[in-house]
Amino acid sequence: GRLSVSTESSREREESLEEHWPPLKTVQRSSEKLMRSYAADVSRLLDVCRFSVVLDHTWEVAELLEIIVNDPDVKVASAKNRLHPQYDATQSGGFRDVHLNLVMTSDEARRMHLQFHVWELQLLIAPLAELRSDGGHRRYVEYRNARAQ
Repeated sequence: GRLSVSTESSREREESLEEHWPPLKTVQRSSEKLMRSYAADVSRLLDVCRFSVVLDHTWEVAELLEIIVNDPDVKVASAKNRLHPQYDATQSGGFRDVHLNLVMTSDEARRMHLQFHVWELQLLIAPLAELRSDGGHRRYVEYRNARAQ
């Protein structure tokens, strides 16, 4: 689907973003990750609920990050910038994105008892997202499994 977000750089403009609601992480994958990476510490499993945004340019990622960081109703619990030139892409099987763990802190989130729920937001660049969907994710899963992650 398409999502409109108002951003500001030198002038205000409307940007169109591609959004993806992946399915919840499966019980099987959650169990694998808990045992392989987190020593069965369930509190470390933070990406069961996920959302992806695909942008055309890295400057759009930077603008969206600025909006998120400055939103008083959002707390960034952690961030991983796999787009950074010094990021060792061998750690992610060559995959590149910006990965955020976020918590919603608005009054509405508190009313719904979600102020402690951590969810994952992935910001992707369109050409890299296309590689991921073109068999790239399958290759990443094979790489991850070979490393027992």
